[in-house]
Amino acid sequence: MKIKGLLEVKGILKSDSANFPEIGSGSSELEQKIQELIALIQLTVLNKEQIKHYQNQIIEAFQKTHSSSDLILPFKELSEENNLSREELLDGLEKLLTVNKIDSKVSRAYLRRHTFQKILLCLIAIILIGTGFAMIIMPAPPSFELFTVFYFNPNDGVTIMDLVSLLIILSGVFLFVLNFNKK
Repeated sequence: MKIKGLLEVKGILKSDSANFPEIGSGSSELEQKIQELIALIQLTVLNKEQIKHYQNQIIEAFQKTHSSSDLILPFKELSEENNLSREELLDGLEKLLTVNKIDSKVSRAYLRRHTFQKILLCLIAIILIGTGFAMIIMPAPPSFELFTVFYFNPNDGVTIMDLVSLLIILSGVFLFVLNFNKK
């Protein structure tokens, strides 16, 4: 039974890669093919150079498999190239669509993650703005009121703590504006 499987593997390896059967999401078919490959490797005698060559091929094959987050990356890279004409962009998009399998599940997951990031950044910006205003409005203990930079009257003025609070507010506003800035 093992010899029959090995002969099948040898027949597949000698043919071109277009004749490979499509392995579905079932891991049992993939596991069976891997076991056949392991058995074939154990029966052959290889030198160090051949082993390294085959290891590199197997590593490259595993690296070429895509996860759902990696599927969108080539499209981002295509859109970031500014020196391409519209025809070249359309040709590149056509090639990417034929090579990469993107469906509504992948795009929906990408949009959810992108929306979650925007909402989280907005919340952080609002918290920073609120904290900065609270630091200015609420009275601080004398140990926090380090130095007064500008005096309004002998008892009141702008302190370093107020300037730090303004810096926190401006960073929150910057994050908020940056979040809604279109690229």
